[in-house]
Amino acid sequence: MVRRCERSTERRSIEQNCKRTVGHPSIPRRRLTGVLLTLVGVIVVSPDSVLIRLINADMWTILMYRSLLGAVGLLVISVVLEKPIGLNGFRRIGVPGLALSASYVGCTMCFVYAVTHTTVANALVIMSISPVLGALMSRIVLNEPVGRRTWLGAIVILLGLTIIFRDSLNTDSINGDMAALGAAFLLATKFVIVRGSKEISMVPAVVIGCLLTGLIAAPMALPLSLTPQGFLFALLLGLVLVPLGTTMTTLGPRYLLVPESGLIMLLEVLLAPLWAWLVIREIPSDQTLVGGMVILLALIFVFSGAFSRLRSGLSGD
Repeated sequence: MVRRCERSTERRSIEQNCKRTVGHPSIPRRRLTGVLLTLVGVIVVSPDSVLIRLINADMWTILMYRSLLGAVGLLVISVVLEKPIGLNGFRRIGVPGLALSASYVGCTMCFVYAVTHTTVANALVIMSISPVLGALMSRIVLNEPVGRRTWLGAIVILLGLTIIFRDSLNTDSINGDMAALGAAFLLATKFVIVRGSKEISMVPAVVIGCLLTGLIAAPMALPLSLTPQGFLFALLLGLVLVPLGTTMTTLGPRYLLVPESGLIMLLEVLLAPLWAWLVIREIPSDQTLVGGMVILLALIFVFSGAFSRLRSGLSGD
């Protein structure tokens, strides 16, 4: 009896989601926009971790350049995107926007630390669990239903993480792996905030987060320590990749369901280690490959189940 009630509740929730996303003629176009924005954003931001390595500086210097330059680029994009609103967009973000800014600061610090203290593959594979974490968190914060596949997938993900962390226990990369896990939790928080504030652009909140991160890092940074080549990489990272990639991956999920944006985000897990192999010749360990494969399969299992439920809700089966 309880299972029937759960299925009935879940089915009603799916049907309501489908009506909201498909019932209006303009919705398919908006979802296509979301897919394109998120996909291009992931591709643009995928060399991020490799450029951090190529800058070849300490963590605080990288954070300062990446964040302050990123704040400038994001501010320009934010004002251009919201011409009728302009700088008033910063007032609209409210408390959720400030929470997103805080999560962005922590996530950026954890990410840069992770990339400079463990392999790119380890960092990105561990951070790839953020969509599932976001789905679990949205159950608590937004009261969105979480299916059995998600819970099962979370258990399998724990297995994959165990394999990766066991490989790092006796090495210096364990701290980087833990930082990547922290970044995953904070990134999941960002997903939940964006999901719960669909009608408000959170790009201004990311601008604030970038600026705060840069200001926190500035007193400990060594700006003159960069080589001319490192400075060029910092400009490329801060003025191009961070603003464009962050804007697209912040705006795109507003038009998508969590499973859709989650599957697209998985592309970075494949692209970033590929860049690392091509550019800096970094090869993941066997344990990372095994653990990463377990995590990827679990994520695909979770998101494919969500798509199946959406299709059944649409067809009324």
